[in-house]
Amino acid sequence: MAANEHKNLSSANRHNPKGFETATNNTVLSKTIGTSATGTDGNLEWKGKAYMGVTNYKMQGFTTGAANYYYGEDIADTKSPYEMAVDYGNTAVASGSILPSEAFRIGQGCIVPETSSVTYISGWVTSNGSNNVTVAICKVTPAAGATTALVPVVVDEITVTGLSSNSKLVRMNETTITAAGIAAGDIIFPMIKEVGGTGSTIYMNLTIQTTTF
Repeated sequence: MAANEHKNLSSANRHNPKGFETATNNTVLSKTIGTSATGTDGNLEWKGKAYMGVTNYKMQGFTTGAANYYYGEDIADTKSPYEMAVDYGNTAVASGSILPSEAFRIGQGCIVPETSSVTYISGWVTSNGSNNVTVAICKVTPAAGATTALVPVVVDEITVTGLSSNSKLVRMNETTITAAGIAAGDIIFPMIKEVGGTGSTIYMNLTIQTTTF
């Protein structure tokens, strides 16, 4: 066998993959689908890491709006998982706290299994009022055996304006995330509030996308 085979070259003597110099940062080399029956005729392409290791978390619920933030009922309550009727007692997430056991049992809560980063929050809101509606995606980091109340961290807050009808959907599409990092074992959950008034019935249906890079 020739001593200068590619496998025998040192790193300094190996060339970069095709397209490396012009590929944008945070991309990986992949292969397109192609059209052959054997599935082998695709072309090389550099694809954003956001497309790799993606996990989607669905959160859905409704509340009768109030000035404070509200979050979902305990899973033992018959209103769970969709009704968000627990009063957080504050208009700002950082001003309150929640017991680890409460966060663990929120109907819409999701436990993130791996260290990851939130890249998109996408969904829809309806309100039969015309006030602003703010959805806060929050996270808490419990510790095994600990019972001390936790102050949730805002992953992101999204504010939209109600269209005075629950037949009219308002789009949420957030890509600039305030605190994107999520640790393995973190619990993420939504809170919702009505700004500038009370009493509107508000529905929320959204998806949170995370990646592991």
